[in-house]
Amino acid sequence: MTQDRSKQAGMLTSVEFIRFGCKALVGVILARILLPAELGSYRQLFLIYTTFSTLMLLGIPQSVLYFLPKFRHSETKAEFITRTVNLVSWLAFLFAAGIFLLRGLIARVFHNPELDTLLVIYAIYPLFMFITQIYSSVTLGLQQPVKTATFTLFTVATDLLFILGAALLTKDLSRIVLGVMISAFMQWAFAQWQLSRYRIKASFDPNYYRDVFNYSLPLGLSSIIGMLSIQLDKLVVSGFFTPAQYAVFSIGAMELPFISILNNSVNAILLPHISGDTAQMEQIYRAAVRKNALIIFPFSMLAFIFAKPLITLLYTNTYAASVPYFQVYLLVLPLKVATYGIIFMAMQKTRYIMVNSLLTLGLNLVLNLILVKAIGMMGAALATVIVTWLSVAIYMFWIKNHLKLRLNDLFPWKAIMRTALATVVAGALSMAVFFAFGQDWIWQFAALAVFAAAFILVGRGLNAILPYDVAYVKTLFRQARTRLGKAS
Repeated sequence: MTQDRSKQAGMLTSVEFIRFGCKALVGVILARILLPAELGSYRQLFLIYTTFSTLMLLGIPQSVLYFLPKFRHSETKAEFITRTVNLVSWLAFLFAAGIFLLRGLIARVFHNPELDTLLVIYAIYPLFMFITQIYSSVTLGLQQPVKTATFTLFTVATDLLFILGAALLTKDLSRIVLGVMISAFMQWAFAQWQLSRYRIKASFDPNYYRDVFNYSLPLGLSSIIGMLSIQLDKLVVSGFFTPAQYAVFSIGAMELPFISILNNSVNAILLPHISGDTAQMEQIYRAAVRKNALIIFPFSMLAFIFAKPLITLLYTNTYAASVPYFQVYLLVLPLKVATYGIIFMAMQKTRYIMVNSLLTLGLNLVLNLILVKAIGMMGAALATVIVTWLSVAIYMFWIKNHLKLRLNDLFPWKAIMRTALATVVAGALSMAVFFAFGQDWIWQFAALAVFAAAFILVGRGLNAILPYDVAYVKTLFRQARTRLGKAS
């Protein structure tokens, strides 16, 4: 069972990496095609959707992951899916209407008149994306990760075709946004076609709304508060600075997306299993934390060391000023070895997540306003990092004192520290190459090779990297080589 979960998480992570590669490619090309002010406008569109879609969805996608695995009969599952799709469709319509009607206000708050026009096109985006998001939750809730992966690959193809195609052919922001809408429509059509096989006629059932909202509303409220905490720095910068300055900040403010991909993929597999089996939760969670650390720690260190070459390579020297923001945001990545809220979700204690989000949102808002006025955009980055660490500290306190769980059983502290030590040693040796020989391309490759070799050797020596990990990686390489051989 554990091996099956690992394979499922690995498959989802692999396709999400592909999606991230596509998204990154689009972002890089847009940064090279558009002026900074235009890029800032494009990113603000997605800032608006990402922030407020969480509010409108009310935690429903998470509730699907929780409830669907508990249903035993296909008819009961079909009724639940039908009612969920209908509910989400109405919420999407309300969100779309809100964007259209408030577009002028949004443009004024962001000091960006161009948004007034762009939001006319962009207003239909929620109508498509809410359904696609629910479809992914449905397939995961039905424990059909292959369908989730297939759909993700389809979204990659449509984004490349329509968004990247519009960017390369027209170099016009309005037409690029139109390409976003066409891609979203294609994804919506695919999801509707797939969902049609599960949908039936379902009468109004107040019990459905009571059960779903009892679970999802606290989670949904905490999700929007959590999302506001995550996006607050960007919202504040958008309100205080120009779209061009926001473009510089937003490039630096991104965390390494594949870290979120890893967490989301693992969590999507873990939650349906640990929700119904509390006895195994500690063992499953502990194993996931250890494996996450082996990936997150070294990639975080590499990103910090190679921040300037990475940013300038991808986005050109126009965005070199993004580097300090990028490095500051990397300070939150060590916390990403675990997702703390999933424990409360599995134990149906979602109100703790909401309270944590409220506390951190309030502090984040205060710190952002104080530090942005004091030291500019860097204040927003520092405020976010400080509040993120505080949020985790609160979760840890509650896990120990309110849930009465032993932190030592959930977190493999010795393994984490061994991995951290191997990462620090490898990072120090890699930076020594730069100090000794400079940062020309050849020495960057040399520093990367030194880091990889040192991390593997020190990690094996400290037992941070176990024989199981080596065997698993070898298996993945053998499978990849076999597939490539069959393809050729």
